[in-house]
Amino acid sequence: MLHSLTSFIVALGILVFFHELGHYSIAKLCGVRVIRFSVGFGKPIFKWVSKKSGEEWTVSWIPLGGYVRMLDERDPDSLHNVSPAQLENAFNRKPVMQRIAIVLAGPLANLILASCLYGVISFSQTSVLGTRISQPLAGTLAAESGLKKGDKILEINGRKADDWSEVSWDLIRVKLFNQDLTVRVQREGQALTLPTVSSNRLEFDLGPNLPTEAGFYPYEQQVSVRQVLPDSPAQKAGFQNGDVLLTLDGTPIESSSQFTQMIRESKAKEVKIGVQRDNGAVLELTVVPEHLTDRKGKTYSRIGLGMGGKLDVLERQPGVFSALSDGVGKMIEVSVFSLAAMGKMLTGDLSWTHLSGPISIASAAGESSSLGFLPFVGFLAMVSVSLGILNLLPIPVLDGGHLMYYFAELLTGKPVSEAWMIRGQKIGLALIGALTCIAFFNDIQRLF
Repeated sequence: MLHSLTSFIVALGILVFFHELGHYSIAKLCGVRVIRFSVGFGKPIFKWVSKKSGEEWTVSWIPLGGYVRMLDERDPDSLHNVSPAQLENAFNRKPVMQRIAIVLAGPLANLILASCLYGVISFSQTSVLGTRISQPLAGTLAAESGLKKGDKILEINGRKADDWSEVSWDLIRVKLFNQDLTVRVQREGQALTLPTVSSNRLEFDLGPNLPTEAGFYPYEQQVSVRQVLPDSPAQKAGFQNGDVLLTLDGTPIESSSQFTQMIRESKAKEVKIGVQRDNGAVLELTVVPEHLTDRKGKTYSRIGLGMGGKLDVLERQPGVFSALSDGVGKMIEVSVFSLAAMGKMLTGDLSWTHLSGPISIASAAGESSSLGFLPFVGFLAMVSVSLGILNLLPIPVLDGGHLMYYFAELLTGKPVSEAWMIRGQKIGLALIGALTCIAFFNDIQRLF
């Protein structure tokens, strides 16, 4: 819990700092006087005052955001010890295009940061998982589309797939945009376009597990036991580290994901698993799975094995500019997905249960940081995109709401009246409050 909380605060601090730095940098460029730059709200726990400019730089107790306080005639607290001559540096006196640039700079800073972080990941990954596929289980979407063991996926709906992460993203895209599925593969040296599968068959929850639920398993030469959990059904059945898994109730085991899903969905009192030992001996072990119930009341099974396989790995060495290009492309892709998901929530095509709050985000921060540097960087990039997109929504009190006012000023030639801004602020606070309540409710549901 403490690890997750610490990771969450560190992540949020980094993202908020870059967001506010965007506002600050363009404000200074436009000649606006900045009074305070704060990461966090409430009473400061750290404060530094620049002798040159008089600006306060603070870190405050409540780490759920930040702000840049600028000289503004609508903010009485910003007018202390300000002479009339200095008011020309007030935010509200700047041309509307400069105000738009200042407000827009915060969300754009988050999107630029996400691009750089995705670029770091791309540059650091010298090996990626190939697009060859294991034999799909009968009845899955992959089997229905005609995929066979060893097929190398070339394209999904006309989009080139160079590695397994692109296959996963393409499948999620197909689900998100309710598209029919057409897969092009290389089989025995020939390129084939497989029969199109109707979008009605994509009856899966939108999320990272969608590819495996659809029967898409990365190719593995063999599946081996890496860990046998103490006091588990697998230990009682006699499994050993290094055992190669061959069959499950007579069905050949093609991948770790396939084996895990078959066990998870098994309702049998016992299953028979064929294994090969290090000495070459072939055995059949009988296991009695544990049958458990998840938070949603759905029954699943497990036997307590950790597995790993010899994967189809591709070596690569991207250059700096290639990695940055990949990073920008990934940022745009995740942004489009985020906007599409928000739109589908509004139309009812996507459940509001996908909305996550601080508890879920803190948990994800802890999990990603415990996995290592690159997973944590990936988490930071994804949340940075979400923060940038969320702040661009035309909701009063968010950056997008202010942009809406300034674009209205551009069209009408006069500022939006204070009365309308107050009404908008009340509506915006109500919307943000409602979204926060839904997110917290979802977080609590996931906990219990």
